[in-house]
Amino acid sequence: MKILALLFIPTLVYASPSRMKIATDQEPGQRLIITGHVFGADGKPARVTLYAYHTDARGFYRPDGSFKGEPRLRGTLVTAADGSYEIDTIKPAPYPNHNIPAHIHVHLRWLDKDQEEEIRFEGNGPAICHIVQGRCTVDFRLR
Repeated sequence: MKILALLFIPTLVYASPSRMKIATDQEPGQRLIITGHVFGADGKPARVTLYAYHTDARGFYRPDGSFKGEPRLRGTLVTAADGSYEIDTIKPAPYPNHNIPAHIHVHLRWLDKDQEEEIRFEGNGPAICHIVQGRCTVDFRLR
């Protein structure tokens, strides 16, 4: 029993439910840290489950190029009490042979709701990731 306790202590000490690493350090592509907050419709910080997924540096969700099944680069976190989150990943590439800009799919889940969002890298709006020194900030508001 003592051995089991020792095995789990480092995970508990270093893990943070409001942070996730989607792409390993060995994943090809431009490293990216996305931080932000989730706010309720009332403007107050919200605790939600955030699920995100995206393509790799070649524009594929899966090594075989298929759009079927679970994406390879994905993760789930729970925002902190102040609504904050952090995602460590790479900048995804656009789909090959499509005219759709690079983006990250985000699902904000709370109670029985699932609000779909996208983090984009071009254009204007609240969910645009303007990368500066490998980082960007994107906030979300629940509807």
